[in-house]
Amino acid sequence: MVHILIVTHGPLAQALKESSAMFFGSATDDLETLGLFPTDSPEALKDKISDKVNAIDDGDGVLILVDIFAGSPFNMSAMAIDELKENHKVECFTGVNMPILMEALGSCGSMSLEELKEDIVSVAAESVVDVRKALDI
Repeated sequence: MVHILIVTHGPLAQALKESSAMFFGSATDDLETLGLFPTDSPEALKDKISDKVNAIDDGDGVLILVDIFAGSPFNMSAMAIDELKENHKVECFTGVNMPILMEALGSCGSMSLEELKEDIVSVAAESVVDVRKALDI
């Protein structure tokens, strides 16, 4: 099974986990989260990301979802991935939102990391919709 790690600024990662439990119940128990708070060191976050990947990867890989491109969680995830790439399959996407998280949770047990990566790319393009245009209002 591909494991999922959400890394964000502040408590957003945990809030996404709690919200996804409304749809997936206890299936979110395996969902891991990390938040970077104002008093935290970004370098310490990199170490926490590496530690989490080492702890949860059972050989099928880890999907990391981060909030903002080029933000500290993104940068520290990229640095951790670079350090882990010899021993772990890790993929990372920015712009985490509920549709992407729900797709990942619904598919992480039945798809390989590569299949899940392709699936998320297709869902991502459809996850942000202009309501007025979609409903012609």
